[in-house]
Amino acid sequence: MSQDSTSTACREFLQEVLTVCHRVILTHEIEREWQYVALQIRSRADEVRSRFLVGWMFAMGRKGKLLRPHVASDASLRDKINHLGLAEQTRQAISEDLHLIEAALTADQIVISRDDEVHGFLRSITRSCPEIRKVVWCNPVGLGNEGVEWLRDGARSVKVWQLGS
Repeated sequence: MSQDSTSTACREFLQEVLTVCHRVILTHEIEREWQYVALQIRSRADEVRSRFLVGWMFAMGRKGKLLRPHVASDASLRDKINHLGLAEQTRQAISEDLHLIEAALTADQIVISRDDEVHGFLRSITRSCPEIRKVVWCNPVGLGNEGVEWLRDGARSVKVWQLGS
């Protein structure tokens, strides 16, 4: 998929989140990740993306759709994952995105992420970590219009998108 089609899919998805009655959890860790990854400007495309995201976040905040709860680290889940005997690279990748799972578990059990690698790693550990089985992992690029329609229909849990399916 080209960079342009990736940007378009993400922009359409986020615009639908803003338009429909959805809210976004923005923990301190998620906000820090957005600032580090999504808002860094290294090219003209990054500048366009960053401008859109800043405007989108401002609009979400103005509409009261940015929730900023304190989400505690789940020491039990983290300990369990650290003791699964995973390859170091796999364990590290999961650990870096576990804050998304922790936030989802305290809210609506939905993660929106383009990281298909971590998605696959998480799916592979659901037998050992049943608490994450019902978390829906949604990649707006991979789902395209289906993801936008899912938002329009209320973003209900889709079994095949759950980590444990």
